[in-house]
Amino acid sequence: MKQLLNLDSPIMRLLARFVDLIILNSLFILTSLPLITIGASLCALQTSIQNILHKKDAGIARNYFRIFIENFRQATVAWLMLLSVAAIVIFDFQRFGDLPLPIRFLMGIAAIILSIIVVIEASYLFAYIGRYQDTLCVSTRNVLVISLQNLLTTAFLVVYNSFIIYFSVSSPAALLTMVYVCTFGGVAVINYFSGIMIKQVSVKVER
Repeated sequence: MKQLLNLDSPIMRLLARFVDLIILNSLFILTSLPLITIGASLCALQTSIQNILHKKDAGIARNYFRIFIENFRQATVAWLMLLSVAAIVIFDFQRFGDLPLPIRFLMGIAAIILSIIVVIEASYLFAYIGRYQDTLCVSTRNVLVISLQNLLTTAFLVVYNSFIIYFSVSSPAALLTMVYVCTFGGVAVINYFSGIMIKQVSVKVER
């Protein structure tokens, strides 16, 4: 029993990690309430998770707000940019039925490619912004380069995040389930598992 309660025991480390994720999830929800700030909140959440994975997790709440404030402008612009492109893709998908078949096919291919690029950028970009000091233009370009250099990890992130998005909008019941799960730690847990893959990429980049 004494060994189990040791702060360095696997169980205590697991509990500490769980508490950290619950705190980060609560901070994410708190700072995302205006909705427009979701980009800055994602940046703070994903960068905080990277700090945890790289064992630089001292002062979870303090560092979260520091990252949120320092990267607010760039992360917010990135969020609005990705949201706008996603809205254009959805709008185009809805209009495909009115087009001739050859044009519909070409537009469909273009929309799928653009959708994949949006998911790739959303998967890597906010963690990149919080970790590296580059302009948004350089950041978006570097994310695409890094994603191509790590195709297996990128494929996993695209499938993983696309499945979560698809499941969330597949039905009203699924949406309510995701809202409930995300309210009680789900956002942090989802980003933690993708963060493990992103960490592997960042270790290669920083060698």
